[in-house]
Amino acid sequence: MARRGMALEEFLERSAQEHFELIDGELHPMSPSVLAHSILIKRLLFALSAAASDQWEVFSETTFIAPEQAASNWLTDSLVPDLLIFDKVAFDRLRAEPNYVLTRPAALIPALVAEVLSPTDRQSDVSRKVQRYLALGVRLIWIIDPQVQQVTVYRHGSNQATLLSSADTLTAEPL
Repeated sequence: MARRGMALEEFLERSAQEHFELIDGELHPMSPSVLAHSILIKRLLFALSAAASDQWEVFSETTFIAPEQAASNWLTDSLVPDLLIFDKVAFDRLRAEPNYVLTRPAALIPALVAEVLSPTDRQSDVSRKVQRYLALGVRLIWIIDPQVQQVTVYRHGSNQATLLSSADTLTAEPL
């Protein structure tokens, strides 16, 4: 059976040419964002950045890989959530490595990721990404559906998702 995923060097070469994610060893091309999607992500980025304490770093559409995969130079997961939050101490440690941020994706698991759904997203693809995020150790996942104005919240270690409507308050608890 063929080994799933790709070498880190191949990933770096290919990602300079095309936009994709690796999910559990399978390559998934990424579609360009439409304007409404980008506007919502920008608004959420500003809101999260304003609300985040000094212990968090907030980013949009930033590739992350698992540290152990980066160390082995073999990737099975390279994910690009719409929004993500890293622990600042861990991020600063990564950023201090010489030239790392200029040449590599973030080899760090975010504490929180948020995905804004598009009308073309398939439920099976979204579910698969949620499962990979949880398996990699992401503590909090928000799946934002602007069409129905709902957010589904997943927490690491919990088997139950929470569905919030526009009448509810979305928090980053327990971060």
